[in-house]
Amino acid sequence: MKKLITGVLLSACIATTAFAGGKHSDGHRGQGFLPIHKMVRALDLSDEQKDQLKALKAEMRAERPEKGSQTSLKAQLAALDASDANYEQDLNELANLSAERAKERVLKMADMRVKVQQILTAEQLEKFNAMAEKRAKRHNKKRQDNA
Repeated sequence: MKKLITGVLLSACIATTAFAGGKHSDGHRGQGFLPIHKMVRALDLSDEQKDQLKALKAEMRAERPEKGSQTSLKAQLAALDASDANYEQDLNELANLSAERAKERVLKMADMRVKVQQILTAEQLEKFNAMAEKRAKRHNKKRQDNA
């Protein structure tokens, strides 16, 4: 019995340690489009550029809608009743809403990319695009692994 309890506690400790650290244990997980901490190291940013990028990121954060303010499209879709007379109309409205939100995201990202291009030099921009490609490949690989 004593060995069983010790084994369970040891397993719990090992599992906790494995999940606590790892690749993103530096506290910068989920930086997304503008991982400033990586950009400073990789692109050799000046203090002025660093401040401009931080301001840009703060602007992005301010424009982002509050969590929970927009109802989930999945929840709305699940709430639809297929036997309802207005089902097709409601479904089309949800599809339009989804397309509208996607369009907004794409336009915002394009706008931010233009602003980043104005801040970075040509050489830094080249490195930034290479970093983005590498990040996209990793992201796509994870999506394929999960599929």
